[in-house]
Amino acid sequence: MNKLLNPGTITIAMASSLILSVIILAGDNAAYAFQKQKKSEQEQETLKLNTTLVEVPTIVTGRDGNFISDLSQNDFAVFEDGKRQEIGVFAAVKQPFNAVLVLDTSNSAHDRLRVIQSTAVSFSREVGPDDRMMVVSFDNEVRELIGFTSDREELKAAIEGTESGFGKLLYEAVARALSKLKDVEGRRAVVLFSDAIDLGSVGETAESTIRMAEEIGAVIYIVRFNTRWWIEAEARRQKAENPESKVPFSVDGRIPLPPDFGGPDPTPTGIPAPRAPRIEITTGSSLPRRPPSDPITENLDRLYGEADDYIEKLSSRTGGLIFRAENFDSTRSAFRSIAEELRNMYLLGYYPSKDLSDAKYRKIKVEVKGKNLKVRARQGYRPEGGEQ
Repeated sequence: MNKLLNPGTITIAMASSLILSVIILAGDNAAYAFQKQKKSEQEQETLKLNTTLVEVPTIVTGRDGNFISDLSQNDFAVFEDGKRQEIGVFAAVKQPFNAVLVLDTSNSAHDRLRVIQSTAVSFSREVGPDDRMMVVSFDNEVRELIGFTSDREELKAAIEGTESGFGKLLYEAVARALSKLKDVEGRRAVVLFSDAIDLGSVGETAESTIRMAEEIGAVIYIVRFNTRWWIEAEARRQKAENPESKVPFSVDGRIPLPPDFGGPDPTPTGIPAPRAPRIEITTGSSLPRRPPSDPITENLDRLYGEADDYIEKLSSRTGGLIFRAENFDSTRSAFRSIAEELRNMYLLGYYPSKDLSDAKYRKIKVEVKGKNLKVRARQGYRPEGGEQ
């Protein structure tokens, strides 16, 4: 006779089976949820890794020109091509900076080289205990005099060890400085002390360095000294000595110190002193205007006009400024102003909401709450490898 199963046993078995099924189902759901969450996190991380963090160094000043240093992240709004972006990185002011000082030592007479060294050393003294600076010089080659350091004495020794050569590899020097800042975090700047003329760069051009600046996002400041007065005087001296010559003039001597820097009057060297009005280095204007047919004026207008256009783009597109180095005081004042700006600079950052596969230049606009506040920031950026 078949033994009947105990109904209670059947109930318990059924309950156990049901509980086991629920546990298995719950486990499956938990595993599914975990996998879904993990996949979402991976997708988010992939999205983040595939998206460029755009850094926007920003200066805010009041009506009186003084820095506004007590703003919070909520006071700012950032727009890319007109679309508001979520600010993901915010660094308030009074933070350390990283700067590359680029010194133009090309064709420098001994007295002018001393001025370059002296003013550069004065800038190195603005470096705080947490700030870092490296120094690059250029003439017919680009030299890295010292890597990033906060040691003022080391910076001073490196600057005073500069030498002068012939040639002006400006574009290559700017590219070298930007490359050194590419992987540096925080406030980044290039400070260029030059007349902004390039003669001889092969590996880089004005366009390539401007593109590089747009990609990297470091602020670029230019402290520009005047050389046109001497080059024009030398060219006209050569023309006077050889009026029938069809050979273009050449400047292969060392450029002396402009008189306004306290240097010797250039007349004893056979170079006539520049006639008033003096050359304005921010506009590329010349000595008293001569007829357009004058080839010396035409050549110098073109040469210095290209330099004007280059530094205007470098500075404005990165949020920097151009300072005129007319004498000792104005040059040192320019360097002090740059250091003060770097210490009062907000650093905003965002991950673009726009697909970066369309890698073209994007315009940036920064707005800040409050009346009568002036904002200066980089005008836009170009993802690496982007199209014109």
